[in-house]
Amino acid sequence: MRIGAGNKNMESFRKMESKLLKKHHGKVAVFSDGKLIAIGKDIEDAVKKASRISKRKEFFVRELFSIKEQTEAIL
Repeated sequence: MRIGAGNKNMESFRKMESKLLKKHHGKVAVFSDGKLIAIGKDIEDAVKKASRISKRKEFFVRELFSIKEQTEAIL
């Protein structure tokens, strides 16, 4: 079983991941209810945009960096 299986937002992100990385590398994507609702230059910007679009209080927020970049940032 894949991590995030059954989570609409995670599944939606996984389907769009390669296109998002190519088009919006280094930015932040926000998903709600299984849909991409905002892209911002940083987390604060992305969540502000998402809050204007959706009345929901919970979002799935993902920085758009490759797995290699994420791993190198941690190490």
